[in-house]
Amino acid sequence: MFQCKWAIGAAAVLFAALNLGRAADNDVYDLRGPAPEKGQVYVSKGTLKIKDADTTMKVAGQTVNLKINLEVTSEEEAKVLAVDGRNVTKCQTKIIKERADVTANFGGQEMKHTEPTALEKETVISERDGKKWKHVLVDSKPTEKQKKELDSRNGIENDDDLYPADKVKVGHAWKVDASALTKMLGNSFSDVKGSLDQKFVKIEDVDGEKCAVIESSGKLTAKMKDDGEPTIDVEMELKVTTHKSLKTGVNMKEKFTGKIKLEGTQKMDDIKVEIKMAGPISGESTSKLK
Repeated sequence: MFQCKWAIGAAAVLFAALNLGRAADNDVYDLRGPAPEKGQVYVSKGTLKIKDADTTMKVAGQTVNLKINLEVTSEEEAKVLAVDGRNVTKCQTKIIKERADVTANFGGQEMKHTEPTALEKETVISERDGKKWKHVLVDSKPTEKQKKELDSRNGIENDDDLYPADKVKVGHAWKVDASALTKMLGNSFSDVKGSLDQKFVKIEDVDGEKCAVIESSGKLTAKMKDDGEPTIDVEMELKVTTHKSLKTGVNMKEKFTGKIKLEGTQKMDDIKVEIKMAGPISGESTSKLK
């Protein structure tokens, strides 16, 4: 909050603050932004956290109850190699960082584990084949573990389905089917259902670029795949704030909070484990054109 010595100064500052980022009532904006261009390079960073999740695991007739904290961090640089209209059809992604930090508390005993994914430090060429993506590693043949992780990836996807086709004013609200998120979630998820309520709330500057601030909230369900099979039921309740560049269409920053529930079976060292997990989820990401 601003602190001013005189009441008149305080009133002036408050008036300015209340109008910061406001657009004229008649101004309209294209929230989808321009089409991608060959040669563009996107630099992205992100974190996802699940905190103090109540977890139950059943394996070989034994049941284990524990608390789990999970933090996934990622950093990558993606270059557009070919486009068709508003869709990227080929891209190259350098995976700079991609790893999970897990802390589990079992009976008062704390266990910590950090594991990079099999694709960390690799460079992936992705090419669209119809509605699907095919991926290869640059200068190397993927291991079996890397093949599985490649199969769960997407390339660079547009998010047009989340935004109005026409220009809109600040204050515009709309609803989208959660299935519009399917291509952004990647091939690890299927049967995405639910809906999102979205609103264009204001204009703000991020690193010198004017951004549309969009608030979204909703509930969705999905199936999460393990070894290519949809074996885990997922429920999520999310609130998301997105700062989307009006110049480039890039989501320059995004934050979300919510709740997540997972239930199903997962293979661990070729052993099937029944798992239930429920807890708060949060995350944030940044993206920019290099």
